[in-house]
Amino acid sequence: MFFGNNVNRAAYKKSNSIKYTLFQPTEDTLAYTKKLLTSVIASERQVLGQCLLDEMSRSLSISSVQLFVHDKPQKHSLKNGKLMRKTYGTYKDGKITISNKTAIREAVIAPKTFIDTLIHEFIHHYDYKVLKLPVSLHTAGFYYRLGDIIKKLIK
Repeated sequence: MFFGNNVNRAAYKKSNSIKYTLFQPTEDTLAYTKKLLTSVIASERQVLGQCLLDEMSRSLSISSVQLFVHDKPQKHSLKNGKLMRKTYGTYKDGKITISNKTAIREAVIAPKTFIDTLIHEFIHHYDYKVLKLPVSLHTAGFYYRLGDIIKKLIK
């Protein structure tokens, strides 16, 4: 794997070595998650998702992220009429953006997929704010941390 520099190499090693988060669910985070599991409306998902992110951030004593849920299809690319790539969500500079509809059929994203995407993007925020990583990479550790939070929220 190409790292480009020693900073990214060190960040990769650190990220890969951390499998668990400091996050502990509260009654509020569990309640917001439960409501999100039945929500399909973009505006409702934005409100509930923001509340969940705020509560998670508060419990970790870090700044919260701003959530944007767009009621439009996921960004994607096609090649010869076939789906090549789609973007579930993005994290940049303390902002998470998630599309509420699938790329091709434009169906509403399944609630569990929405939560998985929300927490995936939150892990990037966690990496920067809690772990103090200079870059948030998709390491095995990243996915362990993602699974750690999902398991704590969805019982």
